[in-house]
Amino acid sequence: MLRSIWNSRSGMSAEMEKLNAISNNMANATTVGYKKVDVQFNDLMQENLDRYGYPVSKGKPQFTGTGVRTTELERDNIQGNLLQTGKNTDIAIDGHGFFKVQDGKGRTFYTRGGSFNIDNSGTVVDKDGNKLVILNERGENINNPGAGFRTTSFKINEEGYVSGGPNTNARIPIYTSIGDNSMKSIGDNLYAPENANTVVVQNEDVSLLQGFTEQSNVDLGKEMADLIITQRAFQLNSSALKTADEMWGMANNLRGR
Repeated sequence: MLRSIWNSRSGMSAEMEKLNAISNNMANATTVGYKKVDVQFNDLMQENLDRYGYPVSKGKPQFTGTGVRTTELERDNIQGNLLQTGKNTDIAIDGHGFFKVQDGKGRTFYTRGGSFNIDNSGTVVDKDGNKLVILNERGENINNPGAGFRTTSFKINEEGYVSGGPNTNARIPIYTSIGDNSMKSIGDNLYAPENANTVVVQNEDVSLLQGFTEQSNVDLGKEMADLIITQRAFQLNSSALKTADEMWGMANNLRGR
């Protein structure tokens, strides 16, 4: 009886994690450059029935499940649709890779969100004020306060070379990491290397499109269908838990007579 309760409880917990992931995907359906998250389930350790001397028919599986759990969340890195905005500081990556940005404390992050602006100091920043890394020929970031970029004259080509700024050889580098899921999400559409051993290199095999943004790759129709299925699975696990509890109560009452 305890196993039935545990199985139902683990199922509810796993379905709740999936509901959270689906809700997050739907909330970010319009977030520029957002990559949806998928949740997969794994069976917990199975136990052999004959360990307890239970009779098992020949040819039938001799295992009983002990619950379910979610595996690591997997991010779907398929490129989203590219939307033309006509805004000079909107930049889309056509290919695999990330922009590099720096926050006010000098910390480095990576993002696919290419909706940038030029602030009052002439610095190219994202919606949260993180500075887009723009390198000169010596590999130095020149996108600092007083950089002198202007929205009206800001131009880039497909290779990422920037004109309309303080350096005619400035370029927006695109970075990629080696290994699947080697970048972890830290929120606000930003990513960081999974660990100190993650290798991040510049990716030359991409094109940058000025006046475009990459849309979220969330399919709202699929997410809505998954939401309904997951809610139903949660309800069924809840019903199974209630039934197991009632049966346990009946067994205890019979035992007490």
